[in-house]
Amino acid sequence: MFNLHAFHNPNQKFHDYFRCYPISMMAGPSRESLNYGGKIILPPSALDRLSRLNITYPMLFELKNEFSGKITYSGVLEFIAEEGRVYLPNWMLRSLGLGSGELIVIESATLMQGSFLKIQPQSTDFLDISDPKAVLENSLRNFSTLTVDDIFEISYNDHIYAIKVLEVRPESDSHSISVVETDIEVDFAPPVGYVEPTPASSVSAAASRSITPAINTPGAMAATIGYNDMLASASQSSLSSFQGQGQRLSGRSRSVIPSPAHTDAKPATTTAHLQADSPPLPLNLSYGTFFFGFPLIPLPPETDNDDAPEQSEPQLFAGVGQSLRASRKRKESGGQSRRVRQHSADAIEVD
Repeated sequence: MFNLHAFHNPNQKFHDYFRCYPISMMAGPSRESLNYGGKIILPPSALDRLSRLNITYPMLFELKNEFSGKITYSGVLEFIAEEGRVYLPNWMLRSLGLGSGELIVIESATLMQGSFLKIQPQSTDFLDISDPKAVLENSLRNFSTLTVDDIFEISYNDHIYAIKVLEVRPESDSHSISVVETDIEVDFAPPVGYVEPTPASSVSAAASRSITPAINTPGAMAATIGYNDMLASASQSSLSSFQGQGQRLSGRSRSVIPSPAHTDAKPATTTAHLQADSPPLPLNLSYGTFFFGFPLIPLPPETDNDDAPEQSEPQLFAGVGQSLRASRKRKESGGQSRRVRQHSADAIEVD
C-alpha cells in the first residue's frame, strides 16, 4: 500500500523502472518524426505520480542504463504509453546501449539553461545545407535537453543528419543543459571526414612552378600534322613567293629587309622545337581539322630614313601641279618683300 503523504515530500524525486521500446513499436499510426527529437513517451501513471511531487517545469528526466552506466537526459512529449513501457527515439536507445524490451531507470532531474553549444556533424553531407543555422534552430524545437557525447539525429529534405554534442555551457556534473526557451550560442566543428581546401594562393604558386613556358615547343596538334617537317622543307627552298623591291611614294630610299629565304641561316631541321624565326606556312589539312600551332613571330622594326639626305635617284612622280584659280602676283621694283592686301573679310591674298 502506497503512503500518499510520501508523494508530497518536496525532496522526493520521480524514480522508476520501465521497459524501453523504439518509437516505431508504438500502437496506432506511424510517428516516425518523433525519432528526430529528444523527448520520450511515458505511461499515464507516471503523470499521476509526477503531479503529486514537487517537480519543476518543464519536466526533465535522467535516463540511465544500470548495466553499462551510460546516462542521458530528455524531456517528455506525452503520457500515452502502455503501463510499464517507455518509448524512446532510436538515437537515444543507441546512446544508452539498450535494446528493445530492456530495463531502463528514469528519474526526474533539474538542468541549467544552456548558453553555449558546440556540435559536430557526422558527415560532410551537412555542408550541402544552404542555411544550417536555420535548420538546426528549427530542429532543436523538438528537444528539451542536450548531453555531451550524445549523437542525435535531425531530418531535413528527406535526409537524416547525425550530429554529436561536443561541449555545453554552463558546465555541470550532469554534462547536460536545457534548451527550452533559451538563447544558445552554437559553434560548428568541422564535419567528420572534412578536408580543409588548399588555399588558392598555394594552388596558383604550385601551378606556376609545375607549368613551364613552351612557346616554341610543338603541341600534340603540331606533332600530329608534322608541322616541323613542313617547316624544314620550306626553309631549305631558296624560292620566294614575292620578289622585287618596294618603293616609297616620296621617292626616298627604303631599307630592304632580307627575306628568310635569302639569309645565310642554316636550314631548319626536324627537331622537337619550332623555330621562332621561321615564316608561317600554308597548311593543307583534312576537312574538320583545326591547327593553332603557328609560332608567334614579332614584326621586325622598320628603319625610317625620312631624315636621311636625299639621294640622286630618278623620281617616280614628277610634274607641276595646277591650281584651279591662278594667283595674282605683282613685283615691286627695288624690294623683295611681299605685302598682304585685304580685299574683304573672307579672303586674304598674298603678293
